[in-house]
Amino acid sequence: MNIIKTILTTCTLSGLLACGAVKQGEADLAVAGVSHELAKFRKEHFADVRYRLYFSIPETKEEAVQGREEVTLRMEQVQPLILDFRGSPEQVKTVSLNGREVPYEVKDEHIVIVAEHVKAGENRVEIGFTPDDQSLNRRDEFLYTLLVPARAHTVFPCFDQPDMKALFTLTLEVPSAWQAVANGAITEVDSTSVPGRNRISFQETEPLSTYLFSFVAGKLKREVYTRDGRSISIYHRETDPKKVAQCPDIATEVFDALEWQEAFTAVPYPFAKYDLIILPGFQFGGMEHTGATLYADRRMFLNENPTLDERLNRSALIAHETSHMWFGDFVTMEWFDDVWTKEVFANYFASRIVEPLYPAVNHRLNFMRDYIPGSYAEDRTAGTNPIKQELANLNDAGLVYGNIIYDKSPVLMEMLVRILGEDAFRQGIREYLTTYAYGNATWEGLIRILDAYTDRDLVAWSNTWVNEKGMPEISASVEGDELVVKQNDPLGRGLNWPQELRYRVISSAGTEDVTVSLEGGTDASRAKLHSRPVAPYVILPNTDGRGYGFFRIAESEAPAFWQMLSSSEDEVLRGSLLMTLYENLRHKTLSPQGFRAAVLNYLSAEQNSLLFSMALGYLGECQRVFPADARPVEQTLWTIVTTSSVPQHRLQAFRLYQSVADSEEAIRCLYDLWKAQKVPEGCALSENDYINLSYTLALYLPEQADDIVATQQARITNPDRKKEYAFIAPSVSPHKEVRDSVFNALLIAENRRVEPWASSALANLNHRLRQKEAVAYIRPALEALPEVQRTGDIFFPTSWVRALLSGHVSAEARAEVDAFFAAHPDFPLMLSCKVKQQAGHLY
Repeated sequence: MNIIKTILTTCTLSGLLACGAVKQGEADLAVAGVSHELAKFRKEHFADVRYRLYFSIPETKEEAVQGREEVTLRMEQVQPLILDFRGSPEQVKTVSLNGREVPYEVKDEHIVIVAEHVKAGENRVEIGFTPDDQSLNRRDEFLYTLLVPARAHTVFPCFDQPDMKALFTLTLEVPSAWQAVANGAITEVDSTSVPGRNRISFQETEPLSTYLFSFVAGKLKREVYTRDGRSISIYHRETDPKKVAQCPDIATEVFDALEWQEAFTAVPYPFAKYDLIILPGFQFGGMEHTGATLYADRRMFLNENPTLDERLNRSALIAHETSHMWFGDFVTMEWFDDVWTKEVFANYFASRIVEPLYPAVNHRLNFMRDYIPGSYAEDRTAGTNPIKQELANLNDAGLVYGNIIYDKSPVLMEMLVRILGEDAFRQGIREYLTTYAYGNATWEGLIRILDAYTDRDLVAWSNTWVNEKGMPEISASVEGDELVVKQNDPLGRGLNWPQELRYRVISSAGTEDVTVSLEGGTDASRAKLHSRPVAPYVILPNTDGRGYGFFRIAESEAPAFWQMLSSSEDEVLRGSLLMTLYENLRHKTLSPQGFRAAVLNYLSAEQNSLLFSMALGYLGECQRVFPADARPVEQTLWTIVTTSSVPQHRLQAFRLYQSVADSEEAIRCLYDLWKAQKVPEGCALSENDYINLSYTLALYLPEQADDIVATQQARITNPDRKKEYAFIAPSVSPHKEVRDSVFNALLIAENRRVEPWASSALANLNHRLRQKEAVAYIRPALEALPEVQRTGDIFFPTSWVRALLSGHVSAEARAEVDAFFAAHPDFPLMLSCKVKQQAGHLY
């Protein structure tokens, strides 16, 4: 049998041993995608990888991009040479090794050259190829690569695993009217023999993982900013002068973040340049490519009167992506099961970097508001997962991402900093960066370093919080002169989560604050009170907002919590109480009617913008998950819109009003102000607000839907936003056959290329107003999920299921989800978790 075919078709170790492809003890290398076994094999046998890449990019996206490359690497001994490439055999044009054409086979996302053609020492592979468009993100006037977590091999043959860092040299041939940006600085721009074409060459990079390789090319505008000898360029396609005018502020925050990290880590910025590209329809908030960081225009270019939330979110996004330069790019995880180690640092440090930019903000409150509710949203569901998840193949690496990684892990990091102390934490982090500079690390390696800075057993602490899923259920009671706090593992494993909790006990005998240490080896802890509380008393849990878990209360206790929420001057306490009350609503220990009425009563008096925003969000979720007559909600929100002394509260209340509006009066009010483009005083709406309004109105006023859409389309002037609106608007058509055609179109991968647009269209199709007929979309959309994962980027499976299910609350929708799982008992676990996380409200 042909040895290449044996490698590719044999799925057992014995078969590989029989054909001599690998030695005893080496695992199967030939499954599709990048298995952990293949990755370890290559890491052991291949070294000193360099890529010299060339791409010819045509002006029209209908023509194929063409590529060629030279890959050099050192091999200590003769082994099969297995590169990753997702493409058909026809997409590989030529393959030569060390100057000679050699036989090869393209199969299971690999190009395989057998060992007999390989030599010990340096090998040079040259390949001509046609890349897939999937990760080139081609639009009419621009394209950009997005290769995380393991999509580089859709663009060029490579060793697509994070621990095989390499040096990259790039040349692009593009239309002369286009600009190009890449990881390295431009070294040369030449015209070609073809009129209207330029050849742009880029400097060789520092060692990078393949998922960080990036380039952008297209019709872009460039702004350059300099501070203290450091320059950055901002590339964009924005046409609104008011939005372009925000570029200096964006540049200032990038400079601030770079300087903060340099001071904290004692490591100068470790790459040659920092440029950023702000893109329309970008599927993430940002992506940390060194020298070519990508950002979404919807997150970076704010509305004319941005809310505090919007300003904080942009600042945190910039700080997050900039922190990745050290945590993720300079030091990278070995395998994507540890991808959270880069995200935890990016989010934790982002919160700290933002603090000096907003001195009036309560940043303790902002930290818990940013991370704990989002983490609870997944951790309370049947689809919860550990922070560190098992990952056998990088084809599934995108499914590792989620709220648990992004939101639970910073809460954990804050606990770790409190255990170590600030100075020891900083020293440990500096040692970590020095130890693994331009290399790869694991969470266990970090813990080993930090363990030397404390007497606590960090390994045991980490095992519970990092390697186990879920959260404790925590209750408290008074026994004599002691506060007794008990924790329970809702999943029945008997786990105990070590953490320190703050409580407040209030009775006629006085108020006492007490700290309770929950130990890992026991399910109950006691703390002595200075005086015996006199019944009736109130126990307020987690008063500093640093604890993590479901703090169960009884419905009879809720009035005291709401009273404290309205009377306390402690903003952090108020935020913690809001979270506790909402989680008890979601666990159904509190009634939706009582919660809704209490939030409506509380909202108007809350002057803190962070708490106001938080309460608004909880009100909206209560109305979505437990729908009821919308008129009391509409009335309270409209009162805030028209009378609040805080302008941004008016705007935020209006946005929720538009979202929950259901009565004829509310819809007519919205239509009148949309048509006249005249809103209540102090409530300035953006173009995006009017666009969202047009979707709502088209849904509620089917007789006028076509006119509403046509009018809104005519109002939009930016060409990229006009294309976006034209794509999404048919999803609110009053004609069922049109909506069905939109849904069927979304089942085709090519029509999902711009993922935020696809998600918006799917969400409109499943709007609460249409949920009865949209139940029919649930099964086929879930059936398509594996293909959505295969062809989409890392967040898209979650976005797809959220758009599909969030508008549904019926028993019929739940039955569809149940029937889907019954028909697919072996549905992939990680995808199942994504469905269960987004379907949690149905259960």
